Amino acid sequence: MDLKEFEEKVRNSGWYRLIGANPIVEEGKGIVEIEIDEKHQQAYKTAHGGVIASILDSAAGLSINSLLIKQNKAAVTAEFNISYLKPVNSGKVRAEGRVINLGSKLGVAYSEARDEKNELIAVATATFYVLDLKILKDERNSI
Repeated sequence: MDLKEFEEKVRNSGWYRLIGANPIVEEGKGIVEIEIDEKHQQAYKTAHGGVIASILDSAAGLSINSLLIKQNKAAVTAEFNISYLKPVNSGKVRAEGRVINLGSKLGVAYSEARDEKNELIAVATATFYVLDLKILKDERNSI
C-alpha cells in the first residue's frame, strides 16, 4: 500500500468520519485537520480535551505509520502525554506530527495542535508499538 492509499483508508475509517477529521499523510509527517463545532464542545463551549488529544495522537501515529506502511508494519499507541496550552471554542484546528525516533519495536513521535490563528493550543509526545501488519489483520481483521 502506498501513502495515498493509506491516507484514503484512514480518511474513510469510522473514527475520522465520526469526528469530521481530515488526515494528510506525508513521509515522516502526519497532519489531522478538524473544524471545531458544537459536537466537539464540552459544557463550557470549548473543544473537549479528548477531541484535541485524539487529533494529536492521530497526527503522531500517522507520522510513524507513514514510514512503516511499505514494510507491511503498523504502529499503535503505547503511551501518550499531552499538555494543553489554551482552549479553543470553534474554527479550524490543525495537528501536525513528526517522527522523533523509529526502531524495530518502538517509535516515538511529537505532535502539536494550532488554531486558525496559528496559535499553539496543545503539544504531545507519544510512544508506539511497531507491529507486523499481518498480526493486526489476524487479530483485529481491520487493516
